[in-house]
Amino acid sequence: MKSLSLIVSGLLLLSSFAALSIGEEAAIDKKTIDIQFLEPKIIEKGSYLELNVDGANACLYHSGEPILPMYTKTFVFPFGTKIVDIICETGEVKSMVLSDKIVPAPNLVIRGLDKGVPDYEKNEIIYNSNDIFPDNWFKYYTGGGLDANSMHKTFLTVRFFPVRYSPLTDTIHYVENTDLKIVYKEPETDPFPENGEYEMVIISPSEFSSELQKLVDHKNIHNVDTTIKTLEDIYGEYSGVDKPEQIKYFIKDALETWDIKYVMLVGGMKSLLFGSSRDDANQGTKSWYLPVRYTNNKDSGGTYDPGFISDMYYADIYDSEGNFSSWDSNEDGVFAKWSQLYGGKDILDLYPDVYIGRLACRNIFEVNIMVNKIINYETSTYGQEWFNKMVVLGGDSHNDVSTNYLEGEVVCDSILDNYMTDFDAVKLYASNKDTDPTYTPSEENILREISAGCGFLLFDGHGSPGSWNTHWPGIFNWGNTPGGISCYDFPKLSNGYRLPVAVVGGCHNSMFNITAVSTIFEKPFTWTYGLMFPECFSWALTRKIGGGSIATMGNTGLGLGATGEHGDLDGDGVNLPDTAEAVGGYQEVCFFKTYNDGVNILGDLWGGTHSKYLDTFPCMEDQSDCKTVQQWPLLGDPSLRIGGYS
Repeated sequence: MKSLSLIVSGLLLLSSFAALSIGEEAAIDKKTIDIQFLEPKIIEKGSYLELNVDGANACLYHSGEPILPMYTKTFVFPFGTKIVDIICETGEVKSMVLSDKIVPAPNLVIRGLDKGVPDYEKNEIIYNSNDIFPDNWFKYYTGGGLDANSMHKTFLTVRFFPVRYSPLTDTIHYVENTDLKIVYKEPETDPFPENGEYEMVIISPSEFSSELQKLVDHKNIHNVDTTIKTLEDIYGEYSGVDKPEQIKYFIKDALETWDIKYVMLVGGMKSLLFGSSRDDANQGTKSWYLPVRYTNNKDSGGTYDPGFISDMYYADIYDSEGNFSSWDSNEDGVFAKWSQLYGGKDILDLYPDVYIGRLACRNIFEVNIMVNKIINYETSTYGQEWFNKMVVLGGDSHNDVSTNYLEGEVVCDSILDNYMTDFDAVKLYASNKDTDPTYTPSEENILREISAGCGFLLFDGHGSPGSWNTHWPGIFNWGNTPGGISCYDFPKLSNGYRLPVAVVGGCHNSMFNITAVSTIFEKPFTWTYGLMFPECFSWALTRKIGGGSIATMGNTGLGLGATGEHGDLDGDGVNLPDTAEAVGGYQEVCFFKTYNDGVNILGDLWGGTHSKYLDTFPCMEDQSDCKTVQQWPLLGDPSLRIGGYS
């Protein structure tokens, strides 16, 4: 056995010097980093083992695969930089035989199903293989998008694995130091003008233009140079395989001509009552004022979205080298496909190149409501005491018997304790059931607190297109719940212009392609189970007259959550339960972490959320991470000054 270990170690050591070796001479610059690690520590985790390595700042975490220590770092380069080569040279490779299997990452849970018990289902292909996992010491991912200063950049995320695992023999191979050399070539030109003509363009059908002009005038007064481009003009001037692509090509041209930063899409479906939400697998156009792109990212398992809306399509204009990001990389006519069969997956970038928001208005009356809400918010909110309040709602989202976390409350507390400490918190928690029932997430309590006004509003629990709810601690049925709130309760909100920025954690709350008829007759994929809702929760909250929110973010598809505790998954040095460090809960954390960084323009905040997420969980590595980023539109004004102008 000792001889075998030495042979394997020798082979690993030789392979550790292997690298991509294309065209190093053509590169302009090199960047080298030296990383040091300590010997792995073994931790018992029930019937499994966990590993901890000092120097590793995160964890490799994919459902069914071994959880391994990982070092990750994101580098920022000029936009369009080409990564020519990455060379990895490790120190001595050592081996150690373990007494048991390394714990697999549990299956993710759907936010909305009653079951949530952590399922440690091993990927048998990996666990029964002689192959070493991962198959290399490092991986890297590139993307093109906007940095924290809203400058176009190329991002390189490098993941180094100081421990690799041979599951069949329960042997780990590890190193205590490595050098990574990045060889890259910067672009010779920059596609963006030095002095842009406009900062924001509003895209809408011509029939909304006159009402939107008031908003254009308001934005220009506040030095957000804004113009309107009608859909009729776009369709006459730009080509594409369909109308969503024509719009996307206009946005690309506006970036390269005007150097725009924000795009406001104005228009949803044309009716509250009926209409076809999809023309085909890729788009919704005929029944829409402003078209939507559908993904073909179908979940595995018996519960799945056949396709869901993604306004991220309009924000992701370029890949890391500055090429147009079509979302149909294999050119088979199926957009944003992720399939284990039938041609695999399209390669997407997903870093936003422009900040996108949508007013999903279904008539001119709703346009008028939103224009007035935005203008009033930006001119009257500054200095108001109500803005300094944050209302959070949560409960026991999943039946995680091993840890018994109250996931919704954990996410809310993580955000309040780490990033929103300047705000006065109002906690409507299911755990208050017996101690203070006036502060549970019941309809009455929710209406009272929103009506009093607040700067931010966070729901973390379960959802449907028309409602939000959660569970009492340890009680996982829908016959006995705190009550939550639905679209039909919104007329009772009376917060006037004391409007929060709202974030909704749950399934389908931002599914803005439903109508009254579709929710009754188009089961199961309207996800309302036969209850009639003419519009989704997030948009109904945003466009409500006399109250509601100023903007709302939530999922257009099935929301995903994580259970249990398996280390510092996101590598920020703050170890939180997994519900706050993976998929939907982590996305919410990223939003408020970005606000805490000093970002106070809503679109920048939305874009920064996704950039943080993608730096941590590259979207092409895991289908669930890809979906989490794709399905989270901003329903509101991307140029909104949070807290108003002074």
